[in-house]
Amino acid sequence: MEGIQSILDKKSDDPFDDAIEMVSSGTPLREAIELINAAQNGALLCIGDVDHVLDLGGGGFRIDVPFTPQRLYELSKMDGAILLSENAKKIVRANFHLSPDPNIPTSETGMRYRSASRTSAATEALVIAISERRHQISLYRNGEGLTLDSDEILLQKCNQGLMSLQNSRNNLERASVRLSFLEMDDISTVADVTEVLFRYIHIFKLAIETKRFIDFLGDNSWLLQNQLDEIVRGLADSYLLIIRDYAISDDIDEVRLIAKSLPEHASDDKSGDIMRLLGYSEVPADKEQLLPRGFRTISRISMLDEEAVARIIDEYGSLQAVISDSRDGFDNRMEDLGIANVRALAKSFMQLRSVI
Repeated sequence: MEGIQSILDKKSDDPFDDAIEMVSSGTPLREAIELINAAQNGALLCIGDVDHVLDLGGGGFRIDVPFTPQRLYELSKMDGAILLSENAKKIVRANFHLSPDPNIPTSETGMRYRSASRTSAATEALVIAISERRHQISLYRNGEGLTLDSDEILLQKCNQGLMSLQNSRNNLERASVRLSFLEMDDISTVADVTEVLFRYIHIFKLAIETKRFIDFLGDNSWLLQNQLDEIVRGLADSYLLIIRDYAISDDIDEVRLIAKSLPEHASDDKSGDIMRLLGYSEVPADKEQLLPRGFRTISRISMLDEEAVARIIDEYGSLQAVISDSRDGFDNRMEDLGIANVRALAKSFMQLRSVI
């Protein structure tokens, strides 16, 4: 997943990134939340930005004791909000009466949830609302809400996500093999290339979504995480290679920038978006042929490292030129590039079609 996460940068404006780690299964805070929920007590927890939260209300009891799940559970039996320090290591105040600005817009209906939403909008605190009747746990940040699912529901979502990912990976593999055959025959088109890139983008977004569910499972997620890593293994590298094959520039730094831009700016089924991001000033028609440089295909040859592949493509310019020359055994051209065992290399190129 590291490669995919480096392509799909974590959004700095996602309000719940840090909350996932705090409330995932197995953490002390999640244990306290589950105790409160099971007892049907209900609670309103404000974590962090304590000074500004205090400005929104009054009353209650000053606690200032280290946090433990049992302490938080007992304090939840009182009315009012419980204030915790930024890292939820200390319980600052209990039975605190919040009075956020009622003019702050919110779509929530229950009193506890309206207070949670408005408090989160007026401060930088993470606010957690626990319903005493609906057994619902909701997180609020910057006025936005997120329901915290039970482990059973999260497991279902994870398994569904992994099944969808595996199916998508299988479809991508078939599309990639088809594109490889078309490239070998020098008949790959804009539509063929963009179809494969759209499939990569779809998988990456699905993987990030599934990863989010897995993260919420915390200590219970290691097996699911291994499954996810296995499904997406190697995809980030092959995604970069296909972009490097067809982008106007094959500079690796520019290729990485394009790789990050495609998931964010390419609209579904609009090949023109992809072609513009690949650097084409005039968008070619879907049926127009494209000439691959050959990074993706030539990298399949195990006897060539990344630098050797780059030297070969710099010399020949396209996959077809390399394949054509391989039929004559490359003569001395490969030796001039510092490539060893040219005869074996020529044989490997002739066998490419059978190993794709």
